[in-house]
Amino acid sequence: MTKVTYIHPLEHPIHAKVKVPGSKSFTNRALIIAALVNGTTTLHGAANANDSVVLIKLLQQLGMEIESNGDSITIKGNGGKFNSFKGELNVEDAGTVMRFLSALCCIVPGDITLKGSERMHERPIDGLVNALKQLGAKIDYLGKEGFPPVKINGANFKGGKVHVDASMSSQFVSALLMIAPILSNDTDIICGDKLASLPYIDMTISVMRHFGVEVKHDNHRQYFIKGNQQYKATEYNIEGDASSASYMLAIAAVSGSRVEVTNLSSKSLQSDARFADILAQMGCSIMKHDSIEVIGNKELKAIDIDMSDMPDTAQTLAVVAAFAKGYTIIKGLDTLEHKETKRLTALQTELTKMGIECKTHNNSILIKGGKPNGVLINTYHDHRMAMAFAVAGTRIEGISVESPEVVKKSFPEFWNTLISMGIKLELK
Repeated sequence: MTKVTYIHPLEHPIHAKVKVPGSKSFTNRALIIAALVNGTTTLHGAANANDSVVLIKLLQQLGMEIESNGDSITIKGNGGKFNSFKGELNVEDAGTVMRFLSALCCIVPGDITLKGSERMHERPIDGLVNALKQLGAKIDYLGKEGFPPVKINGANFKGGKVHVDASMSSQFVSALLMIAPILSNDTDIICGDKLASLPYIDMTISVMRHFGVEVKHDNHRQYFIKGNQQYKATEYNIEGDASSASYMLAIAAVSGSRVEVTNLSSKSLQSDARFADILAQMGCSIMKHDSIEVIGNKELKAIDIDMSDMPDTAQTLAVVAAFAKGYTIIKGLDTLEHKETKRLTALQTELTKMGIECKTHNNSILIKGGKPNGVLINTYHDHRMAMAFAVAGTRIEGISVESPEVVKKSFPEFWNTLISMGIKLELK
């Protein structure tokens, strides 16, 4: 029987301080790099998201010694010298894990099959595979050409010059960047004109810098990494996850409440940390310290905005826009149809069910704000659909979310965090 969580609307505005999980993006990058360190690394404040749990499990299968203690993780790296491995690694529905391990497994001796969930096998990976092949990797598709599952034999993998099409995902570039320093040759990564979600590459470069490796680039069109380097063992503090914070701040926006996320700074490299600025454009007040605070306004204004650098908060914004006066246009959503579900399609379906007029066109969505109705929200096995539409339930009666457990992918404590804020829930 399918579980459903019913959200009771707030009877009055709240004033809440919340802490969100550690950044999944920073955690997964740090895990990959720590595995390549010649020594022991400790990560503090690490994400407990299922994507990170899956990555840890698979690195352990590859022979890494990793111990978790709360939100601290200790990794004994091997300097890139892996023992031979022959077998399957199942990434489930973790996109970053599929992309990052596709590159990492090219330096592991043996034959490795990387597979995932049914949806993962529908998410294109040819841009990364083509780049890895240019560098000498032997990779075969085991199903549909251009999509997982793939079989990898690292073979003659030494670095060099590589052209990568990163218009679909910046993770293709990040995956190459992180393994490049330990390759025997220098690596020169040449990107096309269109680069998806550039801030995530800046995040990758910042983590590499913390571990002692510098990346040079030519206006992000070309990246240069010296070969034969070693990452340095260190301790690394991981900040709060900005994508997770967006739901908390959105609750403030739609309910006229005051919500402060205490473990996220406006100086963060995470592009989603700018979500508060978008809410300010819609009429909210924001305060920035070493934390981010939003003071909501029930009279929200529609906006016209490009979200190409922060697509993971597009669903959150779409739900806020349902309450805003006027027509909101959200553009730059090229990658949304290739995420955990076809997100643009899913947004249009669920908003329409709520009585909100909306239209999608190519990479954008037009939303006419109004008075949404309470309905049962289908999540399509997508964590961000569940959390984004839960925001609406804090304002209007009748919102319930099916398969609430999907939030474990990125924010396992999401529902408990809402309860701690004074939001009443019922599990049915």
